[in-house]
Amino acid sequence: MATFLQATVSIAFCLFAPILCLPAALGARTQEPTPDLPVSLDRIQGELAKPPAGLRLDRPVEVPVATFKTRVDQRVYVLSLEEWLEKEFKLNTLQRQSADWASRCCGIGLDPLFKGVERTLHRRKLRKTREQIARELAAVEAARKKAAPLALRQENR
Repeated sequence: MATFLQATVSIAFCLFAPILCLPAALGARTQEPTPDLPVSLDRIQGELAKPPAGLRLDRPVEVPVATFKTRVDQRVYVLSLEEWLEKEFKLNTLQRQSADWASRCCGIGLDPLFKGVERTLHRRKLRKTREQIARELAAVEAARKKAAPLALRQENR
């Protein structure tokens, strides 16, 4: 995009620079008095030796600023839902080959491994729950045994 902009600016400068300089040159010519005719060869050579009145070499040349706008009207392409799903979930060659190998039992199935880990975690959770229940029942039984002799003493009074 920057290259396009630079090319456009340089073309615009080449087109508009002569047009912008033309009035200055015309104004300089209209201000000069018309030479008296007939003109001698010495007088022509003298005039050619002088620098032009409109050209000043003691200051830098000002580059005209381009004032134009560019705009591109274009619709943004949006994939349909079907195209997007196909793009996202369509298998490439390697994925198709891997799926083919897995279907022929040549791939590694991780499902049994995950099921085994899941089963082990479930058994551990059951064991921990049973141990906690056993500890709480033992604590209740110990509290009951400790409270039973005290209750008998209070009844005997």
